[in-house]
Amino acid sequence: MNSKRLHRWIHIQHGLLILLVAWLIATSPWVHLYNRVPPSPSFWVWSHLVLGMLALVLALTFSLTCLAQGRLRQYFPWAFGRFRPLLADLRGLLRLQVPGNEGGGLFSVIKGLLLVALLATAITGALWLWTAGTREAVGWRAWHLESVKFLAGFLALHIVATIVHLIAFMRH
Repeated sequence: MNSKRLHRWIHIQHGLLILLVAWLIATSPWVHLYNRVPPSPSFWVWSHLVLGMLALVLALTFSLTCLAQGRLRQYFPWAFGRFRPLLADLRGLLRLQVPGNEGGGLFSVIKGLLLVALLATAITGALWLWTAGTREAVGWRAWHLESVKFLAGFLALHIVATIVHLIAFMRH
């Protein structure tokens, strides 16, 4: 896939993930699942299961697309021993400076951790469904709910970072 098509594809995936994750989080209070799918699942349960599986596929393809664009080192610089950009951004925050959006700094690390949280949430949800009706399902449900907390936290940080960058961009 050429660079322009790959760039377009990642934007499509990103947009679809935004919609799916927003729906799944917003409607989750109406999803009542413990260790199995009920005999007559509600609309909310069905939509959560179906859209959750779609989110899993998209999260996996989005991750692969990011890797194809060489973002592994950008999103996880600390895994390669690169701490300087992150530390520089953290010091800059203390001076009320907006960190850069790329280059392995704070915002890049937030994106990487958000991607991990997205994958963890999708995978644990799929494992809950796979083990539905067993004792293991309760454990996967617990891991899924914990993953969602991290997903929501890193998603909030990602949204704040995006808004801060838009404001900084409009000021210049």
